[in-house]
Amino acid sequence: MDRTAGGHTAPRTRAVIATAFACLDAASMTWVADDGEGDLMDLYDECLAAVRG
Repeated sequence: MDRTAGGHTAPRTRAVIATAFACLDAASMTWVADDGEGDLMDLYDECLAAVRG
């Protein structure tokens, strides 16, 4: 992991990891709301694309 000058984990690294988990959460919630229709990984990719801009 990236480290700051003081040896702490860099906030940017934490933000990237948190975004990945948030996208997985959003994708799985959408998949469940749609009664399991569609591909979960496609939904995950769509969520990631949304935050990438």
